Amino acid sequence: MRAGGVLIVMGALSACAAEGPVGGRAIPGASELTVEGQGFLAELRPGPAGERLTAAGARPVAGFTVDVRRAAPPLHYSDGAAAKRAAEAACEGQGGRFDPTAVGRVSAPGLWRFTGACA
Repeated sequence: MRAGGVLIVMGALSACAAEGPVGGRAIPGASELTVEGQGFLAELRPGPAGERLTAAGARPVAGFTVDVRRAAPPLHYSDGAAAKRAAEAACEGQGGRFDPTAVGRVSAPGLWRFTGACA
């Protein structure tokens, strides 16, 4: 009887733990964040593998896609560094690990996309 109670408690605790980040694994979702005094909107979602540039050429990188928009003014092509800092903060805020070698691109007006960058 006592062992059964322990198993029920352990099962309940494991169910709670499954809702949060486990082992550095990111949780998909949208978030608002402030980086260096600027407001950003970010979304982590499953997507195809991205790429990282290495001395041996482009290599695939698997992970969640991180989409980043700035609240105001909209991100521009020249805002890659700010977008990357925001993508990293969003990834880490969702329990993930950001790969700084993943290539980011302007995907739509005002949107930077880092495909495969967050694991």
